[in-house]
Amino acid sequence: MEWDTRVGCYAWVERTGPDGQPEVLLTHWRSQELADGRTVRGGWTLPGGGLELRETPEQAVVREVAEETGYAVSLTSILGAATIDLPPHDRAQPDGERFLQLVCLLWRAEVTGGELRVEEDGSSDDTRWVPVADLARMPCTAPIAVALPLLGREPLAQPTLGWAPVDEKAVEQVKDLVAGRRERRRTGPLVVVIDGPSGSGKSVLGAAVARDLGAPLVQMDDLFPGWDGLAESSTLLAEQVLEPLRRGERAAYRRWDWHRDDWAEEVEVPSAEVLVVEGCGSSAGPAAAHVDVAVWVEADRAVRLERGLARDGESYRPHWERWAAQETEVFGADGTRDRADLVVRTG
Repeated sequence: MEWDTRVGCYAWVERTGPDGQPEVLLTHWRSQELADGRTVRGGWTLPGGGLELRETPEQAVVREVAEETGYAVSLTSILGAATIDLPPHDRAQPDGERFLQLVCLLWRAEVTGGELRVEEDGSSDDTRWVPVADLARMPCTAPIAVALPLLGREPLAQPTLGWAPVDEKAVEQVKDLVAGRRERRRTGPLVVVIDGPSGSGKSVLGAAVARDLGAPLVQMDDLFPGWDGLAESSTLLAEQVLEPLRRGERAAYRRWDWHRDDWAEEVEVPSAEVLVVEGCGSSAGPAAAHVDVAVWVEADRAVRLERGLARDGESYRPHWERWAAQETEVFGADGTRDRADLVVRTG
């Protein structure tokens, strides 16, 4: 597998605000409109950016903070690192079939001089001090999501989009459906599902819809009990999440650990006006009775297979074939696509 690597160097710069609460220095990454009509959404992020030739990571983060915020900073300690992989079809600027691996390096830093200002003609269009408590309600990007657990703070409640392009027309269509169903809402949350076969583009759409609606997001990848678990997952979703929420009770599911091939920790699903569920089988079987808005995302099989193998690797082809056979059986017998309120085609 061939891939490109981009090293991003970011700073967590914190101070005590006028109310005595902690504030963090953020910049706002610009939105980007793509030629195919999709949008790489902007969002709040930590000041920082890409490593340049003949530059150390420490030099890069100091330079980027100065360019984006006007502040001179001193690095006090390394905070941590993470990697984010973008498959070819989720790259804003595709380069054939090559992955993009984003290496995210983070430091703690403190201001030593300068004055706050907005970057000119750069990747950001705003900068400000933001109360740390407000991050949960803001559209944040991956560096913030990476930093919070490293700092021992609560993770973001809303999903990040990981710089993947979003079909905004489809997002608006889903939101219109939700608005039309709100008055018919039953006990518990209004349940929106993003269903369809693997590789069709459900994850990005589901994250964008959840982000816009301020809704919790449940991903079926966490509920599948392994590579042969598609049929069972709908029952697990209904029994552990949708039925308890409908009764006004606590809902929690066991997360499947794909590396250990076993169940892992329990994940609680917060009560909310709207719940978004994304993944294969989310509107099939027993779960279907609890769905208020059903979205079906599809693409040609060859396109989906290409995307899946680009994401997971050629060694996963046997697993994909097993999974595709389950999709044919489950979706065919259930008539899942025919019940959808909206069909979104991605390729």
